Amino acid sequence: MKTYILALSIMMAATPAFACTAEEVQSKAMEVSTKMQELAATNPEKAMEIGQKLATAQSQATTDLDGACKLYDGILEDLK
Repeated sequence: MKTYILALSIMMAATPAFACTAEEVQSKAMEVSTKMQELAATNPEKAMEIGQKLATAQSQATTDLDGACKLYDGILEDLK
């Protein structure tokens, strides 16, 4: 019985339980949007540069949620 519980625990830990959800993508998109507006007011050139990455993230968000989350995370790092 202990072996079964241990094996089940290992399988559960290996499962991608923290996969990105559509809600997370939407939340990250809203955060990026807010920060992009702030950046556009202070540094329009950098805002345009990051805007190109943002266009990629938006097209990817409908097909690859994990990829979109990673892309939004990268954009948020660029905005810092």
